Amino acid sequence: MRQFVILLTGLGLAAGGLAGWQPRGHEAAQGADATSSAAKTAPAAGTDVRDVLLLLDEAPLHLRLHLTLEGLALEAARSAYVDRLMKSLDTDGDGKLSPEEAAKSPLQPERRRGSGQAFLNSLDGNRSLTRDWIVKQVNRLGGEETVVYKTNVDGSTNDLEVFKLLDADSSGYIDAAEMAAAATKILERDSDQDECISFQEFLPAPEVDPDAPQVVQAPPTAEKPASLPQDQLMRDISNPFLAARLIKKYDKNRDKKLTSEELGWEPARVKMLDKNSDGKLDQNELAQIAATPVDLELAIDLAGAAEGKSDLTILATAGKRLDDAKRPDVLRIAFPKAVLTLSFRKVDPIKSAIERAMQAFNSIDADNNGYLDKKETEMRVRFEQGLFDALDADGDGKIFGEEMEKYVKVRGEPMATTASVNVFDTGRGFFESLDTNGDGRISMREMKSAGKSLQRLTSGNSDRLSPRDPARNFNIEFVRGSYDLFAQPNQPVAQSTPSFEQRKAIGPTWFQRMDRNNDGDLTWNEFLGPRDVFHRIDKDGDGLIDPQEAAAATEE
Repeated sequence: MRQFVILLTGLGLAAGGLAGWQPRGHEAAQGADATSSAAKTAPAAGTDVRDVLLLLDEAPLHLRLHLTLEGLALEAARSAYVDRLMKSLDTDGDGKLSPEEAAKSPLQPERRRGSGQAFLNSLDGNRSLTRDWIVKQVNRLGGEETVVYKTNVDGSTNDLEVFKLLDADSSGYIDAAEMAAAATKILERDSDQDECISFQEFLPAPEVDPDAPQVVQAPPTAEKPASLPQDQLMRDISNPFLAARLIKKYDKNRDKKLTSEELGWEPARVKMLDKNSDGKLDQNELAQIAATPVDLELAIDLAGAAEGKSDLTILATAGKRLDDAKRPDVLRIAFPKAVLTLSFRKVDPIKSAIERAMQAFNSIDADNNGYLDKKETEMRVRFEQGLFDALDADGDGKIFGEEMEKYVKVRGEPMATTASVNVFDTGRGFFESLDTNGDGRISMREMKSAGKSLQRLTSGNSDRLSPRDPARNFNIEFVRGSYDLFAQPNQPVAQSTPSFEQRKAIGPTWFQRMDRNNDGDLTWNEFLGPRDVFHRIDKDGDGLIDPQEAAAATEE
């Protein structure tokens, strides 16, 4: 056995190899009394505290979010960036910017750089500009709001495709026999033959028009326009129109007031706001809704937590935690009317902005000469709006990669001080129930337990699952803001599902190299040795070699 393992290790079965895996610490899972130890954790000083309502059909959920960026409130982080920029421009240290100093601002549109001083002088002689001028430039690029809420409801429809696939006889429910056959049905959708089924593989393949013109900026989805309401599901309690929105959504008898039955809240909770004790809440009373109990209080630092620490910290919750707390970037909480999956996507906003821009650069550079000319960009809508001149810093009629990278980097800084709270309606959670480790794919191991996973979703009758048995599922993703050179303004969440992190490679080196789909198991199709050796390593005989079995074989 040892000779076989050594041979596999020496063969270099995957080009470049894989980095060694380091285990990460994790918090203990919390139950229904999930205020427990996490509730004793105080939020960081100077946090950006946002009270929001998640507007479920049955009742709103009150969430309190403590957002920081490297320990600073987002506004403080942006202010610190403004201070650094102001200091770098104010070369004489007088606390003001002369026209000459202001003209050197990297946030100035590139096409105005050459005549920046003349332009500023023409506004009002040689007047000096204050820090507020920098603030306006930063807000123009990064937005006035440091926290934005975006919604995508595509997942609700798409999740139903999972149910339809498993309901083989189209009876409207999944019976015991169909649950037992679920693994086989799921594997039928493995279009890329990697023995893992992604959410997208459940969906019908979109029709592609080969005659359609190529456009740099992609729409949010092929079906949805860019005008989706960005805060359709989540509303900030500070929004002056929130009370009217609540009445519009929940007022069943149209008397412009809400009872506890209409709002879906306990009478005692409604009574806290009912100042005139008439059993109903009008707009003035609803305006004080921030004073009501919080269903979930959560702390997130958008720079990411230290190694071994959780990215998402529960400060208090009335729900029940469902996950095993092994992943620092994901947690799952059940409430009476909904199940929330909360996730943190750690990204380097400047790096990702440059990568997106350079991908577009390479796709437009048809002759592969390393720069873009007017002819190559003339069919791209955004370039018709003056972007070419802005990117062409030296005015030579060519855009080089370095010019685009510099332009994107400068404009990425203001966006990097913002947070995007992306809310995904993921339907009844059929896919999420099958994807037990939350990596965005259903592995062979998860397929083997698909029947049991579906049984857990049933209501009352474990032999029959209807499409309305499970609670509604929502995924709330927190991500640091990132600039997109070719994005449409005010576009909603572009993808129909949250972004899932790639699993960290685990197990011995030879195991990692064979695990081509990186799902943490080896199937016979992945294993490169003799069949009898596969069965010897697979001690439990489940048809899969897990990292522990691989490690044990290595030590033999």
